[in-house]
Amino acid sequence: MQIRARHQKLDVPASKLKTEIARILKEEGYISNYKTQEEEGKLILRVYLKYGGAEAGHLRLGAASRVPAAVCTSATTRSSASKAGWASRS
Repeated sequence: MQIRARHQKLDVPASKLKTEIARILKEEGYISNYKTQEEEGKLILRVYLKYGGAEAGHLRLGAASRVPAAVCTSATTRSSASKAGWASRS
């Protein structure tokens, strides 16, 4: 059994970054709309959520982790790093 709240809107503290993300989400069709407004002396970002049938956009946000530098090495990267003095000394 799956329970869904189906909220119409979401209010979060506003920032330039969050507003830009909301703009992109609207442009891509994940949300129906957004706006910033002042409430109780603080700026908030109100996001109007979008629901639909099977074609509804599903969005999962989470923290992105950084890939360790040791994993992202190639022959070119290693030789460039060695020339620059960045290679680890074993």
